[in-house]
Amino acid sequence: MLEIGVDIMSYKALYRTYRPQTFEDVAGQSHVTITLQNAIKENRIAHAYLFAGPRGTGKTTIAKIFAKAINCMGENPPCNECSNCKEITLGDHPDVIEIDAASNNGVNEVRELIDKVKYAPINAKYKVYIIDEVHMMTPEAFNALLKTLEEPPAHIVFILATTEPHKILPTIISRCQRFDFQRVDENDIITRLKYVLEEEKVDYEEEALAIISKLADGGMRDALSILEQCLAYDRHLTVENINKVYGLLSNDEKIRLIKLLLTKDMKGVLKTLDHMLSTSIDLKKLTQDLIDVLKDIVIYKNTEDLSLLFVLHKSDIQQIIPYILVEEAFEMIDIFMDASSHYGQSVDSSTYFELALLKICNQVKEENKKEVVVETVKPQVQEKIVESVQEVIKEEPVLSFQPPIIEEVKEEKTVEEEEKQPVETIKEEPIETVQEEPIQEPTEEVHEEPVQQHIATNIEVDFNDILNILVQAKRTVLTDIQDKWPVIKRYCYNLNTAKYANMLFEAKPVAAGEKAFIVTLKYQPEVNNINLTENYYPLKNFLKEVLGSEYDFIAVLESKWPEMRNQFIQLNREKKLPKPQPIQLHHIAEYKEPVVELTDAQQYAIDMFGDIVEFEE
Repeated sequence: MLEIGVDIMSYKALYRTYRPQTFEDVAGQSHVTITLQNAIKENRIAHAYLFAGPRGTGKTTIAKIFAKAINCMGENPPCNECSNCKEITLGDHPDVIEIDAASNNGVNEVRELIDKVKYAPINAKYKVYIIDEVHMMTPEAFNALLKTLEEPPAHIVFILATTEPHKILPTIISRCQRFDFQRVDENDIITRLKYVLEEEKVDYEEEALAIISKLADGGMRDALSILEQCLAYDRHLTVENINKVYGLLSNDEKIRLIKLLLTKDMKGVLKTLDHMLSTSIDLKKLTQDLIDVLKDIVIYKNTEDLSLLFVLHKSDIQQIIPYILVEEAFEMIDIFMDASSHYGQSVDSSTYFELALLKICNQVKEENKKEVVVETVKPQVQEKIVESVQEVIKEEPVLSFQPPIIEEVKEEKTVEEEEKQPVETIKEEPIETVQEEPIQEPTEEVHEEPVQQHIATNIEVDFNDILNILVQAKRTVLTDIQDKWPVIKRYCYNLNTAKYANMLFEAKPVAAGEKAFIVTLKYQPEVNNINLTENYYPLKNFLKEVLGSEYDFIAVLESKWPEMRNQFIQLNREKKLPKPQPIQLHHIAEYKEPVVELTDAQQYAIDMFGDIVEFEE
């Protein structure tokens, strides 16, 4: 039994085992360590110091290192080899006294300390008093200490440490050299954790260290305590293990929750919340994590610089960026911050978190409604269209392009009923017309009409190109594209992207590889639109923005796709499929911008001012 007791007592926590013993070992606080080192070199030792800052940032550690350095008998203090350094490290030196003011805060204890101050040090040059949590002392105790701090003996050095300097009497602070400790930088914490793990011979994931540094919130001691708890669970330090121990969500799970909120999937959101509560997720921490994710989204949307992000990586950005607008991110941040402000006032924070999720679902829903109404309801334009159409009707009924037009109108839910009524009156009133040109004036805002008018024949697609895409197809790539595809509808309300978004949002991705994919549409004019060379290159750039990657693509008629797919399956069974080749679409010609001849004056303007010059037609 005695041996067991010895083994238990021999264990030391990581933060004690790896307590820095030199100024160089301290994580962060360079402004403190450099100043103290210079003071030692120049022999300008003050009689009283005040170390103030958050917990676990190295106040007591630096105080001990400083006590060793000013009493070190070797070279390059502290040497950690002389008797004074060794005794101070072990806490056995008679001239370095540590006092916990939380339990020794009365005036009697201070008076006893003052009585001992007058005695010279036994083995060291300076007698050092390290008073921790000094803010816990009573006003009477402070007043008793005041005189000694003002006129101490030459051999005395006081080091006062506190996390709450505002509770210390100003008269005490004015008699000390004050050092404000900062939260330890995350990179400094990670560097120190790597050193500890290498010493402990523990395998680890780099991302796991980043998570611990965030959990520590700038406290090196907290970081080591978290690390120790995680290693007690499993000696292999992984992100998954940290999430299990501390009830955290991975970035993928946070992004999935944000996507559910954006899609107004209230049922999915509530199921996810129930799952989180069942696994004892820390909702306060989760709320802050979601705010950090949304903050990174805003930063990337405005800068496109990955180095500025705090929590998201490149893979995370690709998952979420196409789905969310900056305005939506700010709306969510405001709601989550409002919820977090109530956590301290409530016993059960889950209620506020749940209400925040429900509010976001409804907020996004209402915001989308507003966008549709603002962009689609244009009474003046509608009246002009109706008047023009009634004046300009052909002898034959308009049938050739009517199906895609009808489908597009159906998507504009807010004006569906309004547009049906004029069409009915048109059918009933046989009015002769002259030309189509008057229609073009009121329909300038409808992006599909000008494109469709010049496509007279079908664009033939080489089936070998389709086969080449199919032999390279991957289910994971198709799933990713299908997940992002609904976002295209959001771009229909942006004047700069509406033309291309309207061409694509009704298309359905049916097969995809790393470099190209296939979409189907119901009507041949729509297929021609997408496969047209003049439209192809702008659409490719647009899809790169939406999907996050550059793809080639082919549009095929929905009714013909089953036949193509069956043909591919048959060739596969017969083992006659071609080998994968670089993607080359034979129906797409090299697109060149039309050359515009400039006048001498225009050319001179460009020579003078460059590309910023724009000319009106």
